Amino acid sequence: MDMINKINEGYAGLTRKQKMIADYMLNNIEKMSFSTLKELSEELGVTEVTILHACSALGFESFNEVKYESRKYISLMEKVNLHREMSYTAANIPKGDLKNHRKLLFDIIDEEARQAKEYAEEADIEELFEAAEMFLSKRKIILCGRGISKILAESMAIHLAGVNIASTVMDTELNDSIHMALPMFDQDTLVVSISFPDYYFMTDKIAEYARKEGCVVLVITDSSKASIVEFAHRVLTVRSSTRLFLNTLSTPMALINALGSALDIITSYRKDERALKTERFDQLFTDKS
Repeated sequence: MDMINKINEGYAGLTRKQKMIADYMLNNIEKMSFSTLKELSEELGVTEVTILHACSALGFESFNEVKYESRKYISLMEKVNLHREMSYTAANIPKGDLKNHRKLLFDIIDEEARQAKEYAEEADIEELFEAAEMFLSKRKIILCGRGISKILAESMAIHLAGVNIASTVMDTELNDSIHMALPMFDQDTLVVSISFPDYYFMTDKIAEYARKEGCVVLVITDSSKASIVEFAHRVLTVRSSTRLFLNTLSTPMALINALGSALDIITSYRKDERALKTERFDQLFTDKS
């Protein structure tokens, strides 16, 4: 039974205040995903105990279960809507192009190559180094994404491990993954939200919540007009669509590789600088006779 049906089923047996709380839950499912017990108490003007009693009366074991079920419900509805809109269907190839499929494949490969070349020519080197510095400025790194964006997050995690920076990858489609990482959100955390089409609402919500909790937010996406951008402290963009794919991994992966390389360059340079200073200091004690 989903959250909405569960609330509706238990609604008749609630007190007046409990019905007010239930009404709020029904009308603010997305907000319930991230609201704390204290925030809800202040917004509704009722005690935290009253909210907990309402949760219990509706059959939830805790307030955290309400949050969990709200995320699960939103995720389910998102999948239903995507299915209705046929958002995952591949592009239809015109019959005329299929007549010469060797040329078509060559054109597609050429399109990917041109897109990669375009990124290499237009990449903002200073922006990449500034973004790399963000990884070195925070004690905790959370990499967020879903689908192809999660693959990019996992690749970024490999780059970070290569320079001895630990990170956590959050799959924004999995409630357990979200629950595991949320307690880490504070001023010592960099949240890297990777969001390529089809954009996923929960990745946006994570970025919004991270900013609210004082995290620094780096967004990697395909357009400065993407909705997630409003929650970012810094944005890196790269084109990702081709005639056959909503997303191609090649160009976004080039950005991830460039960012990882910038990190490697910075850390290697600083390591060499430290070694040189140590060497100069040691020379002070060298016998000059």
